[in-house]
Amino acid sequence: PSTLAPPADELTRQIFDHPPSFRVQHISDVAGAEVCGALKNVIALGAGFVDGLNLGGNTKAALLRVGLREMAKFCKVFFDGVQDQTFMESCGMADLITTCYGGRNRKCAEAFARERGADCCAGVGVGGAILNDDGEEMLVDPHHVNLAHEKACEERWQKIEEELLNGQKLQGTLSCKEAYLVLEKKDMLDQFPLISKIHDIAFRGKPIHSVVEGVVATPMQASL
Repeated sequence: PSTLAPPADELTRQIFDHPPSFRVQHISDVAGAEVCGALKNVIALGAGFVDGLNLGGNTKAALLRVGLREMAKFCKVFFDGVQDQTFMESCGMADLITTCYGGRNRKCAEAFARERGADCCAGVGVGGAILNDDGEEMLVDPHHVNLAHEKACEERWQKIEEELLNGQKLQGTLSCKEAYLVLEKKDMLDQFPLISKIHDIAFRGKPIHSVVEGVVATPMQASL
């Protein structure tokens, strides 16, 4: 099954609906379908982090549940007329599950997590910082630390993308940055702890295992 949002004329409908084994659901919620298509790639980064830590199926299922909730909340906060049913369609829940179990964003995020873990075992932090016995970086200037993190993370993502995707590009990292900027501008980062935590792991050198904090900290009042 798949989801088709307008514009869709009668000929298009017939083409997509004709094969008996391929069913396209037609919805009018353009904004909801498009934002789901972008944000599911962000959540897939978190799924890859979970896989890289070998945290298992229960943790990953919890991350998907929270991720879908934040996707729905983001849509409703920033777009009018978004429909609840959209998140139950193929463009919502189904695409999220598929991407978090088999997509390129999940695959690259797992590699990112495993490489970061190897660096920590070797006593090297993000950007080449030296770690103390507690795994904390021994850098004093916060500005220098942030710049080092961002540069090192960008280089690591580019390297992984080149090695694993054979010319394809990641969407999750770009969408993650854009979503974070919007939430930061609106002072709403605390209302989207999972998306915020995924961003901080991906680009600010936060520990990979802190992705769990983004799951358990999600406000319970957020609903579809």
